[in-house]
Parts: sequence; structure tokens; C-alpha cells
Amino acid sequence: MKRIVNIYNEHKNSVQFYMRGIIQNFEPRSTNVQELRNFFEAEKAVEIIYFVDENFIQLTPSIARKELIEEREGTDKSFYFKWVSFKDESIHISNPYLHYITGQPTLTAVKQINGGYLVIDFDILKLLGELRLIEHNSGFEKVNTVIMAGGGILLGVVSVFLILYGAYIFIAMLFGSLVGENIMHDIFTSIISITIGLAMYDLAKTIIENDVLFKTFNYGTELQNKTLTKFLTSIIIALSIESLMAVFKIVLDDYSKLINAFYLVVGVTLLIIGTAIFNKLSYRKS
Repeated sequence: MKRIVNIYNEHKNSVQFYMRGIIQNFEPRSTNVQELRNFFEAEKAVEIIYFVDENFIQLTPSIARKELIEEREGTDKSFYFKWVSFKDESIHISNPYLHYITGQPTLTAVKQINGGYLVIDFDILKLLGELRLIEHNSGFEKVNTVIMAGGGILLGVVSVFLILYGAYIFIAMLFGSLVGENIMHDIFTSIISITIGLAMYDLAKTIIENDVLFKTFNYGTELQNKTLTKFLTSIIIALSIESLMAVFKIVLDDYSKLINAFYLVVGVTLLIIGTAIFNKLSYRKS
């Protein structure tokens, strides 16, 4: 909801200009249901339409695309009209809200006709899509969606494999088949495998959610920054475990190689500092 409203606010003037244009051109000869249904043919983003008289009593059912909500006929709409004003424009357009029937982010437009008011509810997501303000259904975008979906699924499969592999090593070690002098190596290998698998799974989930399933909701760089930070954090954890494992190996085998572990620890420290700087700069920018 928040991202849709942000996109709407960014293009508010253009969207409202379009809405006023199509509503102004709609002049029904009467307020019967069949006549009002004609507006659905002119605008795909319209969800519900109905007519209210000058006393703010709804005179028609709430007309949806595929049904009539007849129980709404005769209800008092005066409460909703407290915020309706025609001082600046001949057509009043509300602020975004969640519709009580569809549950979708909605804009309501009110127009004075035939001694009453024509009330039209627009689905904001469909409206923005129709105006090409959130995405274009071009061939390239469809190919890109297929590639991103395939890549995300494969990445998810690899991540699940790594998690299961880490679990297999731990279970095998737990039941004795891997017990030996390399037990510490096996423990760290299991932890690293599971940690990297979780990081890859989170990345795959983010790709599928924001580039395939809910592409229209992807707005701004805040989400990308959070995803990158989470992935870097997982890598830092894995490298820190690897550094600890290297220190253990060197201490047990050969102190002369301790400098190699030191270089690895320094590299991890620089990665932590770089991530912290990135987070701080991103926070300032937002």
C-alpha cells in the first residue's frame, strides 16, 4: 500500500488530470444500472460506481463489474460527503484509502449530475498500470521476468541444497560416521554451508518477490539497500567463521602460518567497516 501511494503521489497531477478527463466526458442519460455500467467499458480501473441524491441517500446498488451489491441501496452517505468539496474543481477526488469491499488501494471521484452525485471508485494499482507509470508489458519485460524467475528459482534450489548439505554433515557427525581428527572442520563446514544457504535463499526470495511476483510494488532503493546489507552480513558471518576455523587449524598444526589467518581477519574487518559505511551513507541519503 505504502509504495503504491508513493508512486501515486509522485504522479498525482497527471493521474488526477486523466481521471477528471474521462469522468467529465461520461454523461449518462439516466442513473439506471445499465446506463452506469457503460463506464466500465470506458475505463478498466473502475471497480464500483453508484448514484447518490442531493440528500446523500444512495439511490442505486453499488455496481461492480460482475455483480450488484443491492444491500447498499438506500444507505445514508452523508458521513462520507463531509470531506467532499467542489470549490476548486468540478470533480472531487479523494485521498488514497483501502476499499471496504475490494481491499485494494482506492481513489474515489465524485461528480455532480442530474441533481445528485455520481460516485466512482478507482483501483489505484490498475490505474497506474493503465497509465504506464509502474511498468510496461513489453516483450522485453516479459523475457526479463522469465529470466529473473528462472534465476531466482535456481538460486533457491542451490540454497536449499547448501542448507541440507550442512544438515547432513552435522547429522553424520552427530551419529559418529564423521568423528575423527577433523571434527572441528566438519562443524565449521556445516555452519558455513547453512549460513551461506540462508543468505542465498533470502536473496532468491527477494528477487522473486520484487522482480517477478510483485514487480509493480518495487519502488525506490530502500529495499535494494536492505537486501544488500543482509547478504553482506551473511557473508561476513561465514568469513568470520572461516577465520576462526583457520586460526584453530594453524594453532594445532603450524604457528608459522598464523600470518595467513591474520590477513583473513583483516579482510573480514575491512568488509565490516565497508558495510557500516555503506549503511550510514544509505541512511543519510534516505
